[in-house]
Amino acid sequence: MKDIGIHIKKMRLQQRRLQQEVADACGFTKSHLSKIENGKVVPSLGALDKIAEALHTKISTLLGEDMYEEVVINTREETEQGLMKTAKGYSMFPYASDYGEKKMQPFYFRTKKGEHKLHTTAHESEEFFYILKGEIILKVGGREYHLKEGDGIYFNARIEHQTIPLSDDVEILDIMV
Repeated sequence: MKDIGIHIKKMRLQQRRLQQEVADACGFTKSHLSKIENGKVVPSLGALDKIAEALHTKISTLLGEDMYEEVVINTREETEQGLMKTAKGYSMFPYASDYGEKKMQPFYFRTKKGEHKLHTTAHESEEFFYILKGEIILKVGGREYHLKEGDGIYFNARIEHQTIPLSDDVEILDIMV
């Protein structure tokens, strides 16, 4: 997971593109993209999606998922050890990193009330949240959804959305297609 920046930089250089050009396409500063490429900042899911779009690739490619296993299992221990803390204050783990050419990208998210930096995001996909633990408010466009443990919601992620943790510990299974 620490190699995300290396994969991003490698792909950018293969395309002979400047950091500033890719940063502009993503709506970032050149400095922010540099920090991502150098492993000083773990990008949020929204940022990864913007970088993937700017580089005309998929998030799975940026994650270095070039293996082609037919079955991939991630244990709870592996998930816990692989959690990456993002600049937005939440932690994430991309499931099935060894399965290339995915049609969907499942993520495990963990966040805490007070640590999660409130922000809105929108990206080119559809998304499904399943609340494993805790409670959140999910704002999609102009609507708010109060979600509790066991609730699921499917939505168009192209619409600006925001996750607001209501409980101290929140765990979410997020599947993007």
